[in-house]
Amino acid sequence: MLRSFRLQITLVFGLICAAVAVSLSVVLTQVIGAQVARNQGQALGLLARSTSSILSEGLYERMREIELLAANPDVAGAGLDPALWRPLLERMQRTRPHFAWIGVTDAKGVVHASTGGLLQGQDVSARPWFQHARSAPYAGDVHPAKLLEKLLPRPDDGEPMRFIDFAAPLHDPQGRLLGVLGAHGSWAWAGEITSTLLSQAGRAQGIGVFIVDAKGVVIHHPEGEGRPEERLPPAMLAGGEVGELQWPDGQRYLTARATVPAKHPTTDLGWTVVVRQPVAQAFETARSARDLVLGAGGLAALGAMACAWVVAGHFSRPLQRISASARRIEAGDLDVQLPADATSAELQQLGASLQAMTRTLVEQRREVERTNEDLEMRVAQRTAALERATAELESLARRDPLTGLFNRRAADDRLEHELALHRRHGRPLAVLLGDVDHFKRVNDTHGHEVGDRVLIEVAQRLSAHCRGTDFIARVGGEEFLLLLPETDTLGAVQAAEKLRRAVCAEPIAPVGTVTLSIGVAQPQGPEPSPKAMLRAADQALYEAKRQGRDRVVVAAGHHTAAAGPDLLG
Repeated sequence: MLRSFRLQITLVFGLICAAVAVSLSVVLTQVIGAQVARNQGQALGLLARSTSSILSEGLYERMREIELLAANPDVAGAGLDPALWRPLLERMQRTRPHFAWIGVTDAKGVVHASTGGLLQGQDVSARPWFQHARSAPYAGDVHPAKLLEKLLPRPDDGEPMRFIDFAAPLHDPQGRLLGVLGAHGSWAWAGEITSTLLSQAGRAQGIGVFIVDAKGVVIHHPEGEGRPEERLPPAMLAGGEVGELQWPDGQRYLTARATVPAKHPTTDLGWTVVVRQPVAQAFETARSARDLVLGAGGLAALGAMACAWVVAGHFSRPLQRISASARRIEAGDLDVQLPADATSAELQQLGASLQAMTRTLVEQRREVERTNEDLEMRVAQRTAALERATAELESLARRDPLTGLFNRRAADDRLEHELALHRRHGRPLAVLLGDVDHFKRVNDTHGHEVGDRVLIEVAQRLSAHCRGTDFIARVGGEEFLLLLPETDTLGAVQAAEKLRRAVCAEPIAPVGTVTLSIGVAQPQGPEPSPKAMLRAADQALYEAKRQGRDRVVVAAGHHTAAAGPDLLG
């Protein structure tokens, strides 16, 4: 039966189609697998870099807050009086909930004031944060809670309480050491960062984020995926950013690494963010594509065999007639004529057709692949260009083209947002409206080009003397709007006076000394509106102009005095 020409042709066609399907499956699996590895590796790398960047920024900001509070001249003059320190520390903890404990010690390590009164009167001189911070600001690595373990509530996840230490020395006005300002930051902060960056879909795909300290000890791991004090081999933390590695649990993971950059030597703790995903889940797309190609190839092979059976029957019938005629001739029937189609041309044409068909199928498949790749590349390029254009348009719509500050549109949105926070949480807010004095005279005397340079210089000086949490915008020709969150009336006047002095501190060539009048306002009533606040600040600014310019005036209902050049010393 296997010697049948019809069956042989059918089997040959089936084998050819199967070989093509398997070859395509192998090639596509390799191509798609490599592409999936690149894409997934880039995604894991981006997650690792984003996490490390946020961790670095958080460490720096918390350390900076402690340093600024310790270096505040008003704080230095307060000494170690618990009655003055306790409200200040409590307010700081409310606004920075990741600080589990904040306290002030004397030079010998005895706690004089602290949040919640915890550890007050106790000696903490043996703690590393106190010993290091006597001479310089200090940031300590993650460690288990010691003295506060039984005094603070246990975390909801059941994990042992762990802290990061931030401390800075306190000096009196003469530069003598008064004590140390220390804070314990809750390590639950790291879990909130990873939960925010890693979507639910990412967790479902087995993606996990680990944070490793300088010794290779895992200080943060996904829930249920780590052991206390687990240590990763040094080889896993070295090498390239992304790679396929075998972890201590014996499984292989697509792994991305990113070192947490240090914005300041004090916060350089040597941490590394490691993001992993099981290889089986990372390459699921490639396996699905392979199975699809194999299934389609199998169906194509079956269809080809059916067609070959029919076609082979058509071509084998002339051979059968030739064979029957030959047997009749062999039997002695000499009058039998061989069929005219008894020639090998059909077989030659069949072989050529099969070869041409195979070549055509392969070329068509390759052409489809090239077309798809080109189409995907064009779509990606156009999508990226559209995203860039959208971002540029958004930036242009919210920025002042001359000074680079935010414009009126951005200022309205930000004021609405800050007022919402004020109404919801009672958070203090101050609005400063400044106007360059005699600016029309500058334009008339020196021309608009010089006037533009004056506006740019004023904007730079204002920006240089604002806090990182403050908002500044140019809302008119020579008008500037500043929003100061977490700032009461006294703090707003102090900030406004500092800005006024900064503007007039240095002459601006060729104009000379430029002065600034500032009006200060704060929310009034249970439902303050942006228009009401801007109107109050504008009225205060008008009053500053009326009183002689180059001064700070608080809106009526807050404070009636004007802050001139010598108000704050």
